[in-house]
Amino acid sequence: MFDLSNSAKESTKPVGPSSSLEDYLEAILMLSATEGQGVRVTDISEWLSVSKSSVSVAVKKLVAGGLVSHERYGDIHLTEAGRTCAKEIAGRHDLLYRFLKEILGLDERTAQQDACRLEHDLSPKTAESLSRFVEFLTDGRPEDCKWKRLFNAYLEGVELHAVPAIGDCVKGCRRERLGSSGVGESR
Repeated sequence: MFDLSNSAKESTKPVGPSSSLEDYLEAILMLSATEGQGVRVTDISEWLSVSKSSVSVAVKKLVAGGLVSHERYGDIHLTEAGRTCAKEIAGRHDLLYRFLKEILGLDERTAQQDACRLEHDLSPKTAESLSRFVEFLTDGRPEDCKWKRLFNAYLEGVELHAVPAIGDCVKGCRRERLGSSGVGESR
């Protein structure tokens, strides 16, 4: 499963930073993972393709929210709360990217861009359900399941009546994964 919020039982997105500030948190997390603990305003500016003054405004808001620490002209560091929030955002992004790329078959660029847009409005409850759905369908091996071949055929214009019922497909996929012993199948 993906690393998601502990509040996955909630039905709505918890109140937190705006979508824009979430982008800054995610950027700080990604940059700090590749460049050590601290991140410079310039690094964030280049990563997000925004001005340094925009970064400074956002960082002040994140400091006020207790999500980052920043000394004037110094490096920016995620606080524990900021790191937790940033990891949840990155987890939603990864989940959506995987769904869009592996399940829907979108190209990499489109999947990345759309995941970036969608990650901000996904409730923990929906993220948890989507995570389970992706795991159910892929089971770690998305390329070798019949449902994927059937879905691709459907996308190419094959009539729905020519596609076997999804239940038959899922049973077939489970048999493929478990071998023909039928262990774990419900009849």
